[in-house]
Amino acid sequence: MGNNEMRNYIGIILVFSLQVFASTLSYSQNFHSDNIVDTAIDLAEQELFDEALKIIEPALSNEAKDNARAWYVAGYSHKEKFKREVFIGSSTSGLALSERGKAVIQLIKAYEIDSKTTSTSISSMSLDALDYLSKSYMNDVVSGVRGFTRGMDEEILEYFNEFVKIRSVIDKKEDWRSEEVEVEKNLARANRMLLESTSTDSEELFTRVIDHYNRAIELDGDDYTSRYNLAINLYNRGVARLKSIDHTTAMFELMEIQDACVELFEKALNPMLAAHRMSPDRKETLKGLVTIYKALSNEEESDKYKRALEAVVKADSE
Repeated sequence: MGNNEMRNYIGIILVFSLQVFASTLSYSQNFHSDNIVDTAIDLAEQELFDEALKIIEPALSNEAKDNARAWYVAGYSHKEKFKREVFIGSSTSGLALSERGKAVIQLIKAYEIDSKTTSTSISSMSLDALDYLSKSYMNDVVSGVRGFTRGMDEEILEYFNEFVKIRSVIDKKEDWRSEEVEVEKNLARANRMLLESTSTDSEELFTRVIDHYNRAIELDGDDYTSRYNLAINLYNRGVARLKSIDHTTAMFELMEIQDACVELFEKALNPMLAAHRMSPDRKETLKGLVTIYKALSNEEESDKYKRALEAVVKADSE
């Protein structure tokens, strides 16, 4: 779609939308406030969104502060400016983020004001606009995870939190906890991949991996994979520390590394046991327990889970 076609399309949609809600108004408001809104609508219909906002936004803190139409026109104008930024660039540029943030605030305000009385088409159109903006935030979450670079964690989580905030306005009954769990697990994996690809060790990246899995467990006490992967990452971290020992390692440094490894193995044990309790016949948790107990020099427990593993393998082969 060319630039002119895009402008024509946006113009048609905007004119239709604004005319619909303008024609369905059934409540009286301050005459001056209505004049301001009508002028802003005329400008917005011409896609002069900056000019419309210059007129309408100052009135939002004064004569139009309780005018749902005014808040909607402002929010809609910022939404359209955000869409333009996405079309020519990125939804996460500084200007796009600013326009989207303002649009969300103003459209929520329009909905809240309108829905306090007998809801008009303003409520419906505000929710439609918010639905679009919520999806844009979720798209940024997905894109952020796929193109993850170091330190993007907070940015991606902020996009998800904005998504949830908007969805709670659209439908308070919606529960996005399982999606948040998946976001946390994906961020854990993304940091783990960075940790494995970098030539130098990073305690910061490892900490982020562990924190994300712990947060996923906090959100969902029944999530198996979070516990299993948390245990594996802790155990592997201990193994990696052991492998760093060579002939140049001083005695006191060697003792410190060994103590740190034992601590990591001990930390790995509880989540692996928890994952095993959730699914006692899973081979990977049985193998994990055999290995962790062996690393902790607990041969008795290691042998116990080894026998359990052998029993599961035998049952599967019969």
